[in-house]
Amino acid sequence: MKRFALLISIMLMTCASLFAQFSEADKDLMDAYLENNMSKWKSYIDAVPWKSATKQARLRCMAYEYGYCAAMMDVSKKQAAPYVERFKSHVEEMKPHLGAGYYDMYLSSVYAFEIMLGKSAHFVSTLKLANSAAEKQPNNPITLGYRANVLFYAPAGIGNKKEALVIFQKAEKIYRAPEWKYCWNRPATLLTIAQCYEKQGDLDTALKKAQALLQEFPNYKYVRNTYIPQLKAKIAKKK
Repeated sequence: MKRFALLISIMLMTCASLFAQFSEADKDLMDAYLENNMSKWKSYIDAVPWKSATKQARLRCMAYEYGYCAAMMDVSKKQAAPYVERFKSHVEEMKPHLGAGYYDMYLSSVYAFEIMLGKSAHFVSTLKLANSAAEKQPNNPITLGYRANVLFYAPAGIGNKKEALVIFQKAEKIYRAPEWKYCWNRPATLLTIAQCYEKQGDLDTALKKAQALLQEFPNYKYVRNTYIPQLKAKIAKKK
């Protein structure tokens, strides 16, 4: 789960963000994410009848395909590979329906997945597409967060951790709107903000952010069982 959380940070995995309203089904899948039950996501993805599904159903499926691919990178790259290929084909197939910014973000994520699988070295393209996605949708927390994560985890000389934190905070404010209630990207972004403070050496603020996150999402398994205890241990070690 630790690596999975970092993968979220690297790519800011997209919740069902391409449709107008989140449903109870999205709440169920968000709870599965918080509880680290990604098998539930796999069951949902595998059950979608792609050829006969509506456009909206396909877009929703892609959002969870994206998150599932990232999660599987920590479990088994061999198992992740076919889902990455499927996601890649869906990105190209649905390009006319993705809207400004989303195609760039999804293609950027495909390149990132392929880098992890050892199939390519498209980092520069990944960064350019992440920037393009945010520029095309500057008030969208998904594209903003994705760009921030790429900036935060980019190699020295390319990335910018301080700028990334500012963008993350802007995205988090947008996530407070009611329409994002059932999108797991919000707790994921809050976790990433805590990790930003941690990486910059401000462990006390990181802990405060993580504790506030857990108070809002008490079933966030990784934050409760792993991240907060690790932060407390680091803080105790410094004293």
